[in-house]
Amino acid sequence: MAENNGDIFPDFTLKDWIAFAKKVYRMNSSGRIKLDYDMKIAEPFDSKGGGSGALWNALENMQDIPTLILRGELSDLFSEEVARKMVDKLDKADLVTIPRVGHCPTLEEPASLDAINQLLHRID
Repeated sequence: MAENNGDIFPDFTLKDWIAFAKKVYRMNSSGRIKLDYDMKIAEPFDSKGGGSGALWNALENMQDIPTLILRGELSDLFSEEVARKMVDKLDKADLVTIPRVGHCPTLEEPASLDAINQLLHRID
């Protein structure tokens, strides 16, 4: 994992990588280690799922909802330009860029936790 994803989490220690692996892999009933998430996660982004147009249209229904957009500073999938375009479409959106993290933040970074806490206080 560290070899393939070191550019996403450049500050991870061995302990971090072990904890991360335990979150994204599991042992199945035959004792094999497998990824523990839906491998079709990206389908909404392709043309069969409506492409990115469907996702932009979905934002129209979120204009008045307090929204937090978290973006990893080193992300190669979620550009700052796209994140700012999302903020422009949402009246109550905050954009927080998590430093020295790629795609996507783990939500355990101090900046992520602070941003989530602020969002929860806004909607409380």
